[in-house]
Amino acid sequence: MLRKVTAMTLIMALSLLIVASASAGVSTANGWYEGEEIYYIDHGVEEGVTARGENDIYLIGGNRVYQAQVVEFIPGEAGYSPHWNVKVVHTAEGVMLDDILASGYASDLYPKALFDNVEDILGAEAAGLITIDTPGIVVLCPVVSEHAADAPGNMPLSEDFPPFPDTF
Repeated sequence: MLRKVTAMTLIMALSLLIVASASAGVSTANGWYEGEEIYYIDHGVEEGVTARGENDIYLIGGNRVYQAQVVEFIPGEAGYSPHWNVKVVHTAEGVMLDDILASGYASDLYPKALFDNVEDILGAEAAGLITIDTPGIVVLCPVVSEHAADAPGNMPLSEDFPPFPDTF
């Protein structure tokens, strides 16, 4: 009888641990893909990994400093992976925010997002308006539906960003 009670207590304790860890949730974030808002789970930096595949995520001025990230691929596209090579976007030397806004590469969603697709980021780079640094960091951030991102227990990262400065 004592073994049965001990086994039941152990099973109940394990069940509570599983439920507690499942309901703890994860950090979720919004981002941009070809002018559309997307959502992903933010598992953070993959330690010891400096590059994976061709899937890039663009941080405008830094990690969610002035806007949500811009992603290159989404699930279902060749090249998509939940592992993202980090690219950090800055204004090029001598370039001001107003130069980017006047260039045709800025998002129609500005000031919510200066860039909302990779094509415009790469165009702005080719035009000499921005630089793109590759710090050798990979993050694990699988794209999910808005419904999944908003699931009870998940912790959405803030979507409130300060205004863009003249240079970033």
